[in-house]
Amino acid sequence: MSGVWGAVDVGNTSIHIGLFAAEDSRPLPMPTQTFSTSSAEPDFAALINLLPQQPIDWHVVSVNRPGQAAFEAWRKQARSGDSCHVLTHADLPLEVAVAAPEKVGMDRLAAAVGANAIRQPQRPAIIIDAGSAITVDLVAVDGSFLGGAIVPGMKMAARALAGQTDLLPEITVDVGEVPAAIGTDTLAAMRSGLYFSAVGGVRELIARFTAQLAGPTPQVIFAGGDAAKLAPQMSLECVTIDHLVLGGVAIAARTAKATR
Repeated sequence: MSGVWGAVDVGNTSIHIGLFAAEDSRPLPMPTQTFSTSSAEPDFAALINLLPQQPIDWHVVSVNRPGQAAFEAWRKQARSGDSCHVLTHADLPLEVAVAAPEKVGMDRLAAAVGANAIRQPQRPAIIIDAGSAITVDLVAVDGSFLGGAIVPGMKMAARALAGQTDLLPEITVDVGEVPAAIGTDTLAAMRSGLYFSAVGGVRELIARFTAQLAGPTPQVIFAGGDAAKLAPQMSLECVTIDHLVLGGVAIAARTAKATR
């Protein structure tokens, strides 16, 4: 696996790591590994057999400082010859048309770079990244990032319900089931509320973003661990892309390499 380099997406729940071939221009990774950030020391041993013996370059976007520190500690111990670049908004081939681009989450910006690579060029795009938080963002027809909205994801909302009440348990919303809207017991009522509040919130934001725009109808792109739960409930055509953030990292890295 010569000519390989790595992309790292450090989120609040998981660290996604993808490997890319230098000669391959596609924005999706080859082998992809996911590690939980719930442990203070995630076990990255599964990466060893995927990596070449020679040093490689790593390109990182992060919204979780402990997770980033854990990856960096592993890299220094296990891959001391590798180089590592933590990307900022200035490293991305993306105009960030907000007042403080340096304060926008890098996962949101990298996803916008990935979305620009796959969207129809004559249409803007609404990007829903459904992870620990659900972000709903907008890129214009010219590809610039215009901002968006951030709401709690379903798991985060479930933890908040359990943590801020005395008798409500922490639950999950199963991927394969659409819960009944009318819950006939406490658990069913919680599943309904968590699921349909997320569905309804995303629908409302899509509708409001679309109404605020003039011109072509936006293309809707889903990503993230809960995308499969939410996308089928939208009343419009949408596409789901795995590892959209890693794709954006790959595009940014290749753009940087091409300009050196």
